[in-house]
Amino acid sequence: MSVTGATTTFVHARIFTGDSRRPYAHSVSVRDGVIVAIDGAHEGTIIDLQGRFLCAGLIDAHLHLTLGAATLSQCNLAGCTSRDEFEARIETHARTLDAQGDSNAWLIAFGWNEADWSGHAPDQKWLLGAGNRPAVAWRMDQHACLINHAALQLVDSSDVEGGEIDRDASAAPTGMFREQAAWKRVIPAIPAATLEAKRVALQHACAHLHTLGLVAAGSMEYLCDLEGVFVPLRDELTLRVHATVLDRDWSLDAPPRIPAETSDFFRIIGFKSFADGTLGSRTALMREPYCDALPNAAHPAGIAMEHTQRGELAQWMRAVQALGLSPSIHCIGDRGAQLVLDACDECNDTPAPRLEHMQTLAHQDIPRLAGRYASMQPLHKADDARLVMQRLGAQRVERFFAFRSLLAHGARVAFGSDWPIVSPDPLLGMRAAITGLDLDGRPFATSESITAHDALIAYTRTAAEMLQLNGGTIAVGRNADFTVLDPSPFEIDWTRELPVVSATVIAGHAVYDRDATLRARTMEHTR
Repeated sequence: MSVTGATTTFVHARIFTGDSRRPYAHSVSVRDGVIVAIDGAHEGTIIDLQGRFLCAGLIDAHLHLTLGAATLSQCNLAGCTSRDEFEARIETHARTLDAQGDSNAWLIAFGWNEADWSGHAPDQKWLLGAGNRPAVAWRMDQHACLINHAALQLVDSSDVEGGEIDRDASAAPTGMFREQAAWKRVIPAIPAATLEAKRVALQHACAHLHTLGLVAAGSMEYLCDLEGVFVPLRDELTLRVHATVLDRDWSLDAPPRIPAETSDFFRIIGFKSFADGTLGSRTALMREPYCDALPNAAHPAGIAMEHTQRGELAQWMRAVQALGLSPSIHCIGDRGAQLVLDACDECNDTPAPRLEHMQTLAHQDIPRLAGRYASMQPLHKADDARLVMQRLGAQRVERFFAFRSLLAHGARVAFGSDWPIVSPDPLLGMRAAITGLDLDGRPFATSESITAHDALIAYTRTAAEMLQLNGGTIAVGRNADFTVLDPSPFEIDWTRELPVVSATVIAGHAVYDRDATLRARTMEHTR
């Protein structure tokens, strides 16, 4: 961290403050981790940014840190373009596990998406490379998974409310589990990592996110990990984490105890519920059935889940707000969005609800988000754009990721990634929001694309406001959290290039310095 009481001034930068009253500045001074002056005297250690672009530190409004950290050592199936490639990655990872000598370890894979090979979802035969080792391969949205024969012997395959288990003609499970079936049947059977291993992985994940320019995140976490992983590390974290509790099986008149421990880098701000599933898994709750609903599908228009399914979402939201916490609701389908907005109308405005994803919205519901937080993930648009016509048909594409319309109607749009569902790189998210390009580089639904200015605000100011962070803008008294980019995001063609993250600064301290520019200039001016 910066030396206590010492001043550092960043100069010769194109500084975007994010403050509409004073959008640009030439220098910013920090002391004791906070901003003390803008365009003031050049005092203390002088850091010459040589014309680079400096903005408030980028924030990921919605990710899963523990889950994302775990994937850094798992089998990555993202981008597989064929069955052969899928199977080769499984076989390679299985050999790695064999070499480590743990015969009981599960092979855990993540990231597959049938859109990548323009075909059907995988089946158990795709996992034969795991041999007799239990294996699970999570779809990229983490709302469906495929398990092999060895894993089926260890998993309870009885039906569960809010979930689906694919079965063959004899009613035997095929290995595909969706929604609550995946979460409540498969996950409990997988041996959990130790808390110490999770802490180490978390620190590695924070370092990885700093290389992407991220200074803070809204992380969705289970209480066991908040208590066993985050609380012990709260004074050692380098990423500011404002967490939301994922545990949902609690009586509305007897909420669980929330850890009271906080720090400048850790705080719990809310609880989460799920209104529905995902578009890719055909479980997002739609007003009309999916165009490609599976034959004899039990839920051809998606699945209402948890508090929404039980008709108690508004009651749950009020219970969360009574604790002084923010209710966060996962919602992707247009019918799900309608139900969530109905519940919001019955609740208080503070602490403000966070409406997560909001991928498809009927036109009449868009104005209902005025003044409300829509926590969205632009890379989900780039991914789901490749299958939305198949899922919803041309007549419903106009409801898909209404970024521009939401902003025009006064919604408070904050951006994140949902990592590890997609890459946590905020610059990739900005490109998706600005250009409308899908993951294959083709433009889609560009009428809802937004400006680089609006995309940056969604990753800074609005994300900070939604997560209750003292950041998001460059103003006196705010945290000295910055992202340094080169070139300016306002001066490039996003269809052809991306800015480079030169440095990430948190509390006035460089946690990432790509080319040692900050360190070299600091030394030069303090000889």
